[in-house]
Amino acid sequence: MERGDLLIQNAVVVSSKNCTPADILIREGKVLALLAPDSGAEADQVVDAQGKYVMPGCVDGHTHMMDPGFTEREDFTTGTMAAAVGGITTVVDHHRTTPAVYSVGPLLEKIDYLNQKSCVDFGLKGGISPDNVEELEAMWNEGITGFKTFTCNLHGVKAMHSAFLMRSMTEVARLGGTVLIHCEDDGICQYNEETLRAAGRTDYHSQYEWRSKLAEYVAVQTVISVAKATRCRTVIAHVSQPELLEQIRAAREEGYEIYAESCPHYFNLTVEDLEQLGPWAKFTPPMNTAEKQAQLWKLFDLGLVTTIGSDHCPYPKEQKEPGEKNIWDAPNGIPGVETSLRLMLDGAAKGKTTINRVVECMCENPAKVYGLYPRKGHLNPGADADLVIVDLQREKQVRNEDIVSKCGWSPFNGRVLKGVPEKVFVRGTLVAEDGRFVGKPGYGRFVRRIRSCLK
Repeated sequence: MERGDLLIQNAVVVSSKNCTPADILIREGKVLALLAPDSGAEADQVVDAQGKYVMPGCVDGHTHMMDPGFTEREDFTTGTMAAAVGGITTVVDHHRTTPAVYSVGPLLEKIDYLNQKSCVDFGLKGGISPDNVEELEAMWNEGITGFKTFTCNLHGVKAMHSAFLMRSMTEVARLGGTVLIHCEDDGICQYNEETLRAAGRTDYHSQYEWRSKLAEYVAVQTVISVAKATRCRTVIAHVSQPELLEQIRAAREEGYEIYAESCPHYFNLTVEDLEQLGPWAKFTPPMNTAEKQAQLWKLFDLGLVTTIGSDHCPYPKEQKEPGEKNIWDAPNGIPGVETSLRLMLDGAAKGKTTINRVVECMCENPAKVYGLYPRKGHLNPGADADLVIVDLQREKQVRNEDIVSKCGWSPFNGRVLKGVPEKVFVRGTLVAEDGRFVGKPGYGRFVRRIRSCLK
């Protein structure tokens, strides 16, 4: 019997298909073997999982850590510390930093910079703008996981109207790349804003009417059509409507690589929460009704959601507070990396889905779609030993005072969730334990894309 650096005993190893009792033998940061329980294997360090679930570390394909440039909101160290305590062992960060990553020079600078600060492993996205199509190939060749773009003017990013989409997605398809795209129709959002402001609306519900379901619906139709025409691998970001999940599935069944990302807040917040929490639950596209939320859970469990991303987009309290009097005065975005896994595990613990589906959408599929598989996303031999020991029966309250993210608050403050990530390992090293970060900044490393394909 080979000896390992670390042995996780008495685990129930979770994949998208099975929950299998096993011991996990780890050597030099990688899974060496999955062994029968009580195998007699030896290691320098032994952790007894006591029959709890052990799942792969989550791959979060949608985070805004805002470093460098906006570190009053988050920096990469605090953001990846928060990811670690939440069971996310690989984050994929967006291009919206200073300088923004629209060309290869800022990309390489950002990689070097973040390698000194990250607490978990990370991938990066490049940005697509109306005028940078010539820059995409050089960024792709440096191993990024894909590109991000928007169909609307948001966060200082220019809207990609249909001509720009055709041009850029044709190029990304030529490269074999992947686009993650925020879908809200800019014209409809502008019209809604003008109408609401003219009526003097400042109430919380006006957010729901401004970033309307029609705006999301129309933009998704356009993006599906362009993705089909260009054969570009496309992930529709933060899908909030069950009807859109059905349409994305239909496109996929026709043979197109068009996938749906959703976020835990769509499964756990409703319009009624927006009316109570106001700026603390202000994000876009906004949440849905309780009836639509129940449908989302059913479709998630049926496999219509490909990936779950946190869309971690924190703001300090002082930037959100003005929205309590006038909802327009608060920015769009909420923190998410600390609570994403817990929220989805809570759904599994309460019978809305299974832990296998959670692993599929938060570990396996994002690793495959963003080209990090087979290094990430599973616990078979050869994979990085990124893993989370989960007590699915334990309940724990979300409290603002426990939040590790620099913003120091959560829209789920006070909520009791069932399912706790108790120990989190990155490449065989313990980085978080029971909500406390115990790793070291700079341990995380940039992970180059291997390939991008969900087969």
